[in-house]
Amino acid sequence: MVKRKSLIVHFRSPKVVKQIERFASVSYYHKKRRYAVCYVNEADMEMVMAKLKKLKLVKKVEESLFETDEYTIDFNVK
Repeated sequence: MVKRKSLIVHFRSPKVVKQIERFASVSYYHKKRRYAVCYVNEADMEMVMAKLKKLKLVKKVEESLFETDEYTIDFNVK
């Protein structure tokens, strides 16, 4: 099984979503808040992030905190 990572891409115009889909699989995008959630292979993540940052209408590309150690959920609450 291939490990996948999620990226959050902030953009200036929703037109760029079609260009983002060439590099990563877009699972969700919000037109009004201007961001998209994309999934990429873990091995290709750095290369895809660099390509996405080069697009003119992309403001910022960041790794999602959901899978990292910074975002943990403790279900043992009493």
